[in-house]
Amino acid sequence: MNMKKVYLGFLAIAISGISLAQMTAKPYVFNEINTGKEVINTPSLNNSASQKALGITIWTDNFDAPSNWTIDNSGQTQPEFGWTIDAVNDGWSNVGPIASSSGGNYAELTNGNPVLATPTQALDVTYVLTLATPVDLTTLPANTAGTDQITLQYEQAGALYNDEQLTQISVDGGVTWITVRDNRDFHSVLSSTGGAPYPNPELVSINLAPFITGNATNFSIRFQWTTAYPTLATNPNVWVTYGWYIDDVNLVTNPDNDIEAQAPYWGSLGLRYYQIPSAQVAPIDFTTNAFNNGIATQNNVTLNVDVNTGVWTGSSAAGVNVAAGTYDSLVCTSQYTPASAVGGHSVVWGVSQDEVDDVPGNNDNANINFDVTQYVYARDNGTFDGSTYNQGDGYEAGNLFDVFANAELTRINVGISPSTVQGASIFAKLYSIDPTTGDFILEDQTDYYTIEALDLGQTLSLPLLGGSFVLNAGETYLVVAGSDGDGGQSNDIVLFNAGNSDPQTSFFYDYTDLTWYYTTNTPVVQMDFTPLSINESTLFTNVTVYPNPANDKLNIDFTIENVTDISVEIFDVAGKTVATKAMANAAKGTQSLGFDTADFASGVYTVTIESTNGKLTRKFIKK
Repeated sequence: MNMKKVYLGFLAIAISGISLAQMTAKPYVFNEINTGKEVINTPSLNNSASQKALGITIWTDNFDAPSNWTIDNSGQTQPEFGWTIDAVNDGWSNVGPIASSSGGNYAELTNGNPVLATPTQALDVTYVLTLATPVDLTTLPANTAGTDQITLQYEQAGALYNDEQLTQISVDGGVTWITVRDNRDFHSVLSSTGGAPYPNPELVSINLAPFITGNATNFSIRFQWTTAYPTLATNPNVWVTYGWYIDDVNLVTNPDNDIEAQAPYWGSLGLRYYQIPSAQVAPIDFTTNAFNNGIATQNNVTLNVDVNTGVWTGSSAAGVNVAAGTYDSLVCTSQYTPASAVGGHSVVWGVSQDEVDDVPGNNDNANINFDVTQYVYARDNGTFDGSTYNQGDGYEAGNLFDVFANAELTRINVGISPSTVQGASIFAKLYSIDPTTGDFILEDQTDYYTIEALDLGQTLSLPLLGGSFVLNAGETYLVVAGSDGDGGQSNDIVLFNAGNSDPQTSFFYDYTDLTWYYTTNTPVVQMDFTPLSINESTLFTNVTVYPNPANDKLNIDFTIENVTDISVEIFDVAGKTVATKAMANAAKGTQSLGFDTADFASGVYTVTIESTNGKLTRKFIKK
């Protein structure tokens, strides 16, 4: 069984000096970053946000005594900066205060006000809230068993923007700190295109057993905030926070029996597809980690998978035994191959064990729903939860697809965010992958399409200029959508995101630094195998506009399939026609036109080539 294909062969991760053939993670722009993840737990940790019926509470703090905590606010002294402990809401947003169980005082994190005429957020700061006096967990009066099998619980409220919100512990009195939770692993960014505040309150439970076993005599807690994008730290936007609220911090003993499903993975050859053309169905693998949150060893731990309520079932190999505070990876021994008929598939899956689970609510992974379609092939999950753009600079973004059977790609479907600027031009491209160098090789593309008001919030279907392109079985392709940009004058083209991708399977190309990056967001860029209609043909092919950028002269070459009248116009950014040429009864074949651009002002221009049967657009930059 081929469990998972890892796309590492053509990637070289680097911090600087990245060439065109190299990729790295890219920090996206303010207000449109989506960090929501389907795999939310680090395998060696337990960061369950669901409420647990745990054991005995051995320590608690509800911030009634602020002196129990030490605050380091990077030199900031006003209450709207850093951590405060009181019953007063200091933040500018409406995500707080926290509706905690105890009421009264709470800890609050703020960093200025970004919506004032002159924003006030502080830059280059790290705000830390630390338990003032470390404790010996094993000798706490309520810990009659003297156990180090402990879970940290607290209530929180707030939301993510571009901030980093970490929960950390120390077992050496604060000399070193271990991150046991990062809120970015559990929540999407709240922006104009998606996301949501945390539940108010949200109960967070973190099993500390993997970190403190045998070393729980000098224990401390801290909550730390800073920007999640230090490489953009000079940009005030990355220092915006909606706020983070903490209350009712507790330490409780772990239950006897509690197995938890974590880190679920499913897909074909390493990629998850939420829409699969009937001709591309392939075996699907399922695997998950089983983490023992309890005190007792859990026996015969098994992964169980059920598709469409018993139509297909599978399980992992003979059950394994999982010791307290450890995990094991469970792999379904059989693969599920969907029927080729168009229809939906619903997967329910989780783990079981011989013992009666004290906390059964965390035994199941999130349900999976995907469709076998007639023609559409999609990596995105269909739930728009963020967007991708490049602040008006040119870019491309899209996803890898494995092709399991020969197919003719005719269109590329693209999700258009309502934040897109009406009148902006979008295109889509198909790349193959050089098996030796890993470079992306352009195979075909669509015409430029000008966004209209009715397109906002919709999925566009853009036909390939070549009519169709034959995809070969056994190969991997990249499809992207993008824009030449408008020189930073607006957000220009904004693509929907929907769901998340494993690193190195979705990509972003930045025209400003000519570099490919990978993203863990999934842009809504899909393959479409809808057959060409009998009358459908390409009006213009082999279109080139050069040099680009232009100086004194611009050349436009294109090929037409039939004799027709042609008009070519050039527009400036204001939509004013600055040049035009017409060709009556242009002959079939290659046409070449030249324009004198010496007197054009510097900026972005649009070229429109139109016949009686249709038109296309291109953009160029005048130096």
